[in-house]
Amino acid sequence: MNKIKGLLVLVGVALLVFFITRAVYEPERATEQVSSTVLLERIRPVLKLVTVEGDFNEMYTYSDAQASFDWLKSFSPFQKKAMLRVKARVSVGYDLEGMDLDLDEASKTLRLKGMTAPQVLSIEHDIDYYDMESGTFNPFTAQDHTRMEAQAKNMIRSKIPESGLFRAAADRKQEMITVVRLLAESSGWTFVDASRAGTPTKD
Repeated sequence: MNKIKGLLVLVGVALLVFFITRAVYEPERATEQVSSTVLLERIRPVLKLVTVEGDFNEMYTYSDAQASFDWLKSFSPFQKKAMLRVKARVSVGYDLEGMDLDLDEASKTLRLKGMTAPQVLSIEHDIDYYDMESGTFNPFTAQDHTRMEAQAKNMIRSKIPESGLFRAAADRKQEMITVVRLLAESSGWTFVDASRAGTPTKD
């Protein structure tokens, strides 16, 4: 009888040690928390008309050398460079909020006195990185990627004036005026175009 009691006590102690050991060495459960904060600062009405779009495909080369001494910058461990391909779609048109409209309710006449010049309304771009080579003492950082993307977008922006998009948008100005005329006349108003051609401007 004593042997049975002793055996039960021994089994009980063994089980207790087993559960305590498992609790101690059990890996902690991973806790993942995801938080998101969206702040909407303001909502404003926008009335813009895209008259032309242009697609751009450009190659851009970025290089940088950093070292305590200028003579070290000529060595590859202190240099980094990358080649980027930038594909962008540029939308050019008119900001209709800048139209100078004179409404005469007595005669139900809508007079267009002035218009804004065509301008860049948006630039949507995608960037692909090629041949990224970072130096041992000059690696790429998040700031480098931000800088490269900003410079690549500025390169696209600099190409817009010579692309003919402003001229094409100005050529379609009459089509936009026709739309305004139809809207006015469908409401029983008389439309008078007294606008003068503007000079293209950049956004």
